[in-house]
Amino acid sequence: MTLSTARDRSRTHDLLLLEPEPEEVTPFVDAFEATETTESVHVVDDGASALDFLHQRGEYADAPRPDLILLDLHLSDPDGVAVLTELDDRPELRQIPVLVVTASAVAEDVVQAYELHANAYVQKPSDPASFEALAEAIDQFWFRVAHLPPA
Repeated sequence: MTLSTARDRSRTHDLLLLEPEPEEVTPFVDAFEATETTESVHVVDDGASALDFLHQRGEYADAPRPDLILLDLHLSDPDGVAVLTELDDRPELRQIPVLVVTASAVAEDVVQAYELHANAYVQKPSDPASFEALAEAIDQFWFRVAHLPPA
């Protein structure tokens, strides 16, 4: 029996950016929209909205299932760790890759993120060129090399 888990490499992808800092949103969105495989970047700025988006509740009832989640740990109400815990606890959400992209380099944060099954932990870029390089690296690996579960 052959199980195909590769996604169609020619299709575009939806990203969910969980970013509490308004000034950080535009560099992320611009960098990812410049890649060939990003369809759209959906943005929420707090944990409650993130969970509503992922569970398709309320104003997010028609939200798409993201192909990739970029999570800042410094969300509020609940925080990023609580969102990551929810993702890990829910089988229907567990297969979505989660990249923690945050300013923190504290070892305990890194360990906790991986214990909650984050797929990667990256320090947030500090300049536009670094945002572009990060977006391209994520695009190359997650959407061109890695085999992801079907949506």
